Amino acid sequence: MLNGVLLGSLALGAVIALNYSEIPGLTRILADLPLAVAISAAVHMLQILFTALAWRALLPPEQRPSIATMMALRWYREAANALLPAGAILGQAAAARLLARQGVPGNMAGATATVDITLEAVSQLFFTLAGIALLLAGREAGGLAGFALAGLGIALAGAAAMVVVQRRLPLSLIERGMARLSRRWPAIRPDAIRDFQAAILALHANWPRLAAAMLFHTISWVLGAVEILGVLWLLGHPITLADALVVEALAQALRNAGFLLPGALAVQEGAIIGAAALVGVPAAAALAVALVRRSREVVFSLPGLLAWQRAETRPSA
Repeated sequence: MLNGVLLGSLALGAVIALNYSEIPGLTRILADLPLAVAISAAVHMLQILFTALAWRALLPPEQRPSIATMMALRWYREAANALLPAGAILGQAAAARLLARQGVPGNMAGATATVDITLEAVSQLFFTLAGIALLLAGREAGGLAGFALAGLGIALAGAAAMVVVQRRLPLSLIERGMARLSRRWPAIRPDAIRDFQAAILALHANWPRLAAAMLFHTISWVLGAVEILGVLWLLGHPITLADALVVEALAQALRNAGFLLPGALAVQEGAIIGAAALVGVPAAAALAVALVRRSREVVFSLPGLLAWQRAETRPSA
């Protein structure tokens, strides 16, 4: 909780310092902050639902936990991502382990968690591409086109690398490393990596499940644009859904640059302000949107970390 409060304070201080000239306009907007956070939280609950459905769709029907359980696991993941360094990786691993404690075989839990995060990255790639297309179609972008295409190339290379690594794991090398670890921790099975990759390859071949998960992730990205649309409407700066899609797509893509920082501290705020400027949103209103999103993340993530701690101490299903 202390880390969450500290991160929220640092983010607030950073974005205000970088946009000091906008403080007079920002103070008038912040009067609506509580209601704006409530709108953001309501939309984000739907995002958690659809991302949980995406992960659940990858599991065999007979092994799927309840939707509420999958939403809780996704909540823990997001709490780790928002408040812990490299939290996306840590939260994903922890959520996969907790899924295994629900009765899902360990190799299946790990495989679906791995494929789910890959599909989330791939769906974000297409979402970003759609946002850039809307931007270029609606206004003069100048040199932004080349920069955006370069960014897309990097994102595409990263997504392709994730798929290639999953399909061609260096099994012998990993097995030797796990064999050495098993001498100290006998519970480790050196051959478990082969079961893990077999489960991943089976998922890669199951196109209906992959398509369903992609659809749910895409809906979740679009809901992020709806969140920005609703908050700006409340703050008296309405924009079109197309412009909101541009802001969300570019802001999420730029946010990835701060993946090693907890919650992409300060990077997320700068990304929202910069992306919003491209569609004519005043800096004060964009800063307010960034603060609303950061406030919502802290409000969700602090109890999420506590709930995650309690889930770790509960007996397995």
